Amino acid sequence: MPEQSGHAGPPAAGPSSASPSPPGRALDIAALGLDARDRAVLVSMTRMLDGQAGLRLRWVEDATACTTLFVPHDWSQYVSPPRVLVRLTPRGATPADTPRGLSVASPLRVSEMTDVLEAAAALYELARGAVQREHARMALHALRDMLVGALLAGERRRTLFGLGEGHGLVVDFRTGDITSSLPQAELLARPLHVADPQRAPDVVAWPGATHTLRLSTLLWGLTHVLIDQGVSPRTINGRYQLIRPPEPAALARPSTPRLVTAWTQRAMGVGEAAAAGRLSAFEILWFLSTALALGIAVPATESQAGTTPA
Repeated sequence: MPEQSGHAGPPAAGPSSASPSPPGRALDIAALGLDARDRAVLVSMTRMLDGQAGLRLRWVEDATACTTLFVPHDWSQYVSPPRVLVRLTPRGATPADTPRGLSVASPLRVSEMTDVLEAAAALYELARGAVQREHARMALHALRDMLVGALLAGERRRTLFGLGEGHGLVVDFRTGDITSSLPQAELLARPLHVADPQRAPDVVAWPGATHTLRLSTLLWGLTHVLIDQGVSPRTINGRYQLIRPPEPAALARPSTPRLVTAWTQRAMGVGEAAAAGRLSAFEILWFLSTALALGIAVPATESQAGTTPA
């Protein structure tokens, strides 16, 4: 049986003892590398504490499908997020003996187990949010890469891009017109599951309204979102010049109009453009890659490449 602490565990929920934990949080608990006794105690305590402290607990055998994984204190294998690792440490172990992170002493006590499960639930929510945001960033980055790659390759066909959950967009690379199941603002804000592009059929129907977008406007929108999310751009060397100003969608960021004025007057590298526009090199690289894909920026000629600003 689990060892009991000297003080009572968390009080049962009631009119005079509401738990501070928000209701409805759920943890799927599993274990790896523990001996049979510790594992049996964990299974028993999971069942006993289910419903307490606002937590719904379930024991699962598949460690890859859990939210909270209990392991020995000396566990060294990587566990991918958002799963939360909890080390079962020998009672009385000093901090130097135990790696950082969540841990609970063995033999297990009810109050300590409740505390560590509440902490694990909070960490799981944080980790899950971070993973979802990273997946969203990756999906937007992938969509932009596919659109830019198609433009640079001279694609001219109508192409279907699946976005998950029955949504998608059809891009006509010849005209720059897009037919989408989502308005641009929602497309840029929602989690996407981008599928491999394929040739669009003659007729594409989606449930609900259909929205007309412009390829260039969508690319600038994707560029701004990726800048705001801190996604690293690819390095671009050399000197370039804008051959015409971009559309208004490109000018949403402060100082971009100043950059455009300077870059249409002379060829510049990334560092010069950053100084001229009072923007970071990070922002300049994203701006330049989009401008190159849309054909409004070109590499400097030999005479321009050797020119330095007065």
